[in-house]
Amino acid sequence: MLPMARQVQRSVRREQLVAAAARAIGNRGLAGLRVADVAEQAGVVRGSVHYYFPDLSDLLHEVYQQSVERFCTARMQRATELDDAREKLVTTARAGIPWSADDELVNVLYEFTTAVREDPTYAVIHEALFDRQVTMYAAILEVGKAQGHFRPTAPPLDIGANLVSLENGYGLHILGGPNVMAPQRAFELILSYARDATGCSDLTATAT
Repeated sequence: MLPMARQVQRSVRREQLVAAAARAIGNRGLAGLRVADVAEQAGVVRGSVHYYFPDLSDLLHEVYQQSVERFCTARMQRATELDDAREKLVTTARAGIPWSADDELVNVLYEFTTAVREDPTYAVIHEALFDRQVTMYAAILEVGKAQGHFRPTAPPLDIGANLVSLENGYGLHILGGPNVMAPQRAFELILSYARDATGCSDLTATAT
């Protein structure tokens, strides 16, 4: 077993390489990413990357897993800080779409979306991401029902699945450029569906 100091150092170095890989993906995309690209971002030689991650795929799996965790945690944190379910839903929807093509975290997540069909590990992580977001929306809808704000027209999980699917679809269009889909327009369209699905007219882009 490694001494405690060595274990800490190893953990820190791995985290640095994960962060460097995320930056590299944000800069040049996932397709064709090389160990040399990660090493350049981290300011180390390629051998250092191989030492901590013998296979590039292991490093990329870790990047995707951590990116998903950061994304989900941030959304849930915003929602839990609010009491009114209407504010929770609007805030959650706002956080579900990319507002800037320069957002590294969002770019990383969407880059991995294209790799889901090719790697079973990515597929498992992607499915977990979708399910967590659907469950999050369903919980907000249940709170809204209890507060008397929402009258759902379908099961909460179904509405949640539709909201997440809308976010994902519009997100791809947003990243395609401002002339394809503006973030504000996507946000308004998502809330339009949310109003119909919840029977709540208070869900507007200016509600938070």
